[in-house]
Amino acid sequence: MKKSKYNYAIIKENYPELERESVLMHNDYKKNKKYAIIIKGVHKDSTESIYFIEYSNDLEMLQKQAKGYMSWYNYPLGVAKSMQGYISEI
Repeated sequence: MKKSKYNYAIIKENYPELERESVLMHNDYKKNKKYAIIIKGVHKDSTESIYFIEYSNDLEMLQKQAKGYMSWYNYPLGVAKSMQGYISEI
């Protein structure tokens, strides 16, 4: 079975441990922001990396950004979109 690589988004409430998360691009931690969007990549060998983390108080804007990815998880809203395009509760 051939593996393919893809990226996905995770929206979470901000928490201090995100400051120490190892990322490939940028992680300018902002403790005063309520939410974080974490962009992860799945590689052909099934390993994962965090490309970057961004912070915002605007959950709607983060959700619009997440919709640009094949799959996403929005924990504050309790919804996710699978790789097959199905929206479900989490």
